[in-house]
Amino acid sequence: MASDASEITHLLKRERYHRDTAQWTLCRDAYHPDPQQTFIDVSWFQGDIDAFLQRSAQVHPGRVNVVHSAFDPVDIRIRGPRATSEAFCTITSGITLAGVDYELASYMRLVSRLQKLSDTGAWRIVRLEAIYVRDRLVCCFPGADAAAPLAMPDEVRAYPRPYRHMAFVMLNRGLKPRVDLPHEDDQESVRRVLEGNAAFLEGAGYEAAGYEA
Repeated sequence: MASDASEITHLLKRERYHRDTAQWTLCRDAYHPDPQQTFIDVSWFQGDIDAFLQRSAQVHPGRVNVVHSAFDPVDIRIRGPRATSEAFCTITSGITLAGVDYELASYMRLVSRLQKLSDTGAWRIVRLEAIYVRDRLVCCFPGADAAAPLAMPDEVRAYPRPYRHMAFVMLNRGLKPRVDLPHEDDQESVRRVLEGNAAFLEGAGYEAAGYEA
């Protein structure tokens, strides 16, 4: 059990690093080889791993900007060939708005489901999703150039407070996050994610465990 937990921890950490550094082939290797067995459910994307990586390569063409840090899977639960993981994570990225450099920091819980492959015995990710906790957007070098406050459009104000600044940045990047993401101000949405994980761990089929793919 301890060796399985260690393998899962290293797998999850490698996957985030390879994603941040645009090493798409290595990132893909962390997931189940059958894309139909996978589902990625994050702010700007819902779908299988192959489509996620294809879109990620278009959005992040090689230069490191988005960084997942303080990511430490601490709640790993294993039942036979299935496992789940929960971890707090901080995602930071930079953006320039009206000539001023800003940094976005988003705090969330990353929730993963994994399966042990029957042929190799290796653990692979089958689902990844996030529960949003809070975020902030700060000027990298406060001064005269940053004196004028940023205007928050009504479109952005429609997003829940825990990820409103992230939505503002994404909209400025041409991405459109959903307004119904799981977040800590909506405990019912958190409960649905965690209950889906528990159902998966106990052997429920994909539909019962909350899969939409």
